[in-house]
Order: sequence, then C-alpha cells, then structure tokens
Amino acid sequence: MSKVEIEIPDDRWFRGEWRVRPQDKQLCVVIEKESLFNSCIGIAQYRKGNDNFRYVLSHMIEKYGIGYINMNAVDRWKPLGLPEDVNERILADIEKWFEEDE
Repeated sequence: MSKVEIEIPDDRWFRGEWRVRPQDKQLCVVIEKESLFNSCIGIAQYRKGNDNFRYVLSHMIEKYGIGYINMNAVDRWKPLGLPEDVNERILADIEKWFEEDE
C-alpha cells in the first residue's frame, strides 16, 4: 500500500475539477456550475462507475425527477456527514428508489 499526503480545505469543500472524489455511493452536498438550473445546490449520491452524482434529495426530484450531474458540471462538493445510523437508513432507501427507476 502506498501512503500519500493530501491537503483538505478548511471549509471541506472540494472543487469539481480536482481529482479528489467521494466514495462510491457517498451522499454529498453538490453545487453545480452555472447551468440550465442556475447553479443548483442539492444533495446527491456519487456513483463511481460513471464519475457522476445522482440527485436524490433535493427540490430537483419534484421538478425534474432523479437526475445525474457529471463531475465536469460540479463547481464544489463536500460529504454530507450524516450520523452513521441515519446515513445507512437513507442509503438503503435510495437503493430501493434506483431499483424502481431502472
């Protein structure tokens, strides 16, 4: 195993263009770059295989359904940081949503 040193911003926000990525299926707060939706802020789940976030808990669900945002369109992101028991419960619910969506 290799060891690396990394600097994490004090405010814990990571830039989308950085090579730092969340863990697969991790919930994050995402700020989009200016887009059709004028820099939306939402809660999304990172999906490693596609290198994108999938919105799961935001106003966008009501208006646009569950949608994707590629890392190229992300201005900043940071882990949501929910308590572990709450996080696990929400992740289980999200998996059910995605099964129904496919």
